Amino acid sequence: MEKKIGVVVVGYGFMGTTHLESWSLIPEARILGIVGRHKAKAQQVAKKYKAKVYLSLESALRKGDVDVFDICTPTFTHRPLAILGAEAGKHILVEKPMALTLRDADAMIEAAEKRRVKFMVAHCLRFFPEYMKVKEIVSQGTIGEPVMARAHRAGPLPRWGRDNWFSDKIKSGGVVVDIAIHDVDFLRWCFSDEVCRVYSSVSKLVRRGGTSSDHARMILRFKQDAIAHVEASWAVPDQAPFTTYFELAGTKGWLSVDNSSVVPVTVMSKGRIGGFTPDTMPWIPGMPFPIDPYYREIRHFVDCIIKDEQPMTGGREARSSLEVCLAALQSAKTQGPVDLPFGVK
Repeated sequence: MEKKIGVVVVGYGFMGTTHLESWSLIPEARILGIVGRHKAKAQQVAKKYKAKVYLSLESALRKGDVDVFDICTPTFTHRPLAILGAEAGKHILVEKPMALTLRDADAMIEAAEKRRVKFMVAHCLRFFPEYMKVKEIVSQGTIGEPVMARAHRAGPLPRWGRDNWFSDKIKSGGVVVDIAIHDVDFLRWCFSDEVCRVYSSVSKLVRRGGTSSDHARMILRFKQDAIAHVEASWAVPDQAPFTTYFELAGTKGWLSVDNSSVVPVTVMSKGRIGGFTPDTMPWIPGMPFPIDPYYREIRHFVDCIIKDEQPMTGGREARSSLEVCLAALQSAKTQGPVDLPFGVK
């Protein structure tokens, strides 16, 4: 029997537990440990997966059969953890956004490439069945060449982060870097194109304490002339549901994605209107239905390790999405458009 991929998950909060559940469904992998600051809390989580608790990444590195570090800690901690793991020769999966500056992103990429380990940033939207279906429709040419897109993403300010770190712009990057990056990354992938100019307005509309921006509007111009409007917001009441909406007009048709609809994907082409639900995506026997996007994401990463292939959202790909968001912050600061490449900041 081949050796299973040994996994240590760094962090046991909202995203850490989400990743742990997905790792537990991967037959080729084995959860060896969880890294956390509070031993008692970490042990409660680790017990479910029969994993060991480590109080630091350094202590986990001493365990010889670790192959992967999955980093699910706050954004401002990503750089040192990813570099430490990569320099030890471990494959790295890190939550999005990968970093808060391009310098940090470049340092992480360099460390992974130097040791030739797999490095993937968990841009989960590419693995949601609705958005996978949209990418498929666009790639097939059903609605022609993309011309215009509009993306909306809004929900309450996350309260589950330790020490309320989401409300600190130095630690989270605010609503632009933390959640607008989802739609920025998807648009780049969906259009198979790069952003060449950004114009944005970023605000703090609700006074909840902290320094993070909570509302952003961004206009993205792509190299092939498509234009996209991206709106992201935490400026909604704590009781409000998380809502997303996406629409795309092409030269031959139109489509939309609405997370509040029982038929989330609507497509209009050649005078006809059709709908798709997540259950139109391929089914994997034994998996929950529809298949969880976080499972798809981690399944992809494992397949890249096994097949020695580059992850879809490797370090350089994720850096490009981060660069757009940092350019948006610069645009909001200067109140003018910013051209890309943005440069190292």
